[in-house]
Amino acid sequence: MSTSNNKRFRFTPMQMALVALFMALNIVLTRFSIPIGQNNRISFGFLSTVFLGFFFGPWVAGFASAGNDLLKSFLFGASGGFFFGFTFNAFLGGVFYGFFLHRKEVKWYHVLGAVLCNTIITNIILGTLWLHIMYGTPMLALLATRVPQNIIMGAVRFVVMLIVINISQFQPYFDKYRTV
Repeated sequence: MSTSNNKRFRFTPMQMALVALFMALNIVLTRFSIPIGQNNRISFGFLSTVFLGFFFGPWVAGFASAGNDLLKSFLFGASGGFFFGFTFNAFLGGVFYGFFLHRKEVKWYHVLGAVLCNTIITNIILGTLWLHIMYGTPMLALLATRVPQNIIMGAVRFVVMLIVINISQFQPYFDKYRTV
């Protein structure tokens, strides 16, 4: 007997275990990436944030993503270090995925909205600003390399998200564990 009240995020052991599972999956998936060129790579770590937003909504996904960013900074600090702006980007990414995917029968335009917001706001605008602040690199030089990378990765994210969310074998799990 599953009422909508029982399916809200209530910090139950099952919900906390799923959040922790997706956080761990994010750490693993971001460590494995496909290099493209000298400074670009394709990573599938975003999928765990997509699932956090899809299952639990914007706030849980946002805070879990920010916590994940902090955890990765502490675990792998030599490969990137900590900067609060990127933690804020991780939070926003989770919020955008949750806003566009949670409590909806996900259609292509929901996925497109989530990808566009993440690509334009968090990656291109804010990510470029954070790199400019950290390293003093001119904004136009950063944008020249970041815009093509984000266009490619945005298209990859869009296609992968549509495929994964529409896999019919996942639907029973989506229905069982998604909060309302």
